[in-house]
Amino acid sequence: MTYEKIVDKITKAYAKAETTGIDGHKAIQINVRGEGEGALYIEAVKGHFNVQPYEYYDNDAVVTVSSKVLIDILDGDIEPEAAYAEQKLHVMGDAHTANKILSLRKVNIAKKTVKKAAKKVVEVAMPVVEAAKPVAQKAVEETKKAAEAAKPVAEKAVKETKKVAQKAVEAAKPVAQKAVEETKKAAEAAKPVAKNAVKETKKAVKETKKTVKKAAASASKAIKAAAQSVKEDQEADKAEKAAEKAKKAAKKAKKAAEQAEKAAFEAEVAKAEKAVKEAAKKEEGQE
Repeated sequence: MTYEKIVDKITKAYAKAETTGIDGHKAIQINVRGEGEGALYIEAVKGHFNVQPYEYYDNDAVVTVSSKVLIDILDGDIEPEAAYAEQKLHVMGDAHTANKILSLRKVNIAKKTVKKAAKKVVEVAMPVVEAAKPVAQKAVEETKKAAEAAKPVAEKAVKETKKVAQKAVEAAKPVAQKAVEETKKAAEAAKPVAKNAVKETKKAVKETKKTVKKAAASASKAIKAAAQSVKEDQEADKAEKAAEKAKKAAKKAKKAAEQAEKAAFEAEVAKAEKAVKEAAKKEEGQE
């Protein structure tokens, strides 16, 4: 296989593969030895793979492998770990990243396997389906015949059922009619009772209205009386307070009068003493 075909096969293998489990930007360089010799790189970036036929110096790992082993890995005939263990594949650098990138081509391999399996199932099933067609056709015809044969029996059963139903309806009619008549009689008998009950109810309502009206009037009177009593109590409280004030004023007036009387007495006494003293001085002067 030529170098160009190897690059094309790898590009197709990774075209729809997802970068599951790979964080950030990762890249490996693959050095193919032997047939189709050359260098290329596989780069995981932004959720998809990019395959280019160049060397990639800023790589995470360099994988050296023969074109045959590389194709076997791409086709799923050998796992990268097994090739590494058997020294058919050599890794320089981050072996984990190299193994991760080489293993993610399994997505496409799995899809191809499913398609192949589905195709094989169809190929195997088609002869069985073709062989079953006459049997299925015969079963359909037998079913149709059985249905045709059953028609008279089914029609007869339907007729018999209708007859039985009709008889049951006819037998039930007198009973239903009697029940209707009895219901009408009961309704007629109940009319006077219902009418009387309505009358009594109206009367009771009227009496209740009167009672409520009287109770409302009594309540109104009681409220007015209570209000008057409260008012009188308030007036009595005011009078009592005024009397207390008058009493206090009288006490103050009495005290003031007593003080005035005492002051007047003291003034008269002082005046008299002064007069006595002056008289005594005059007598002394005369002597």
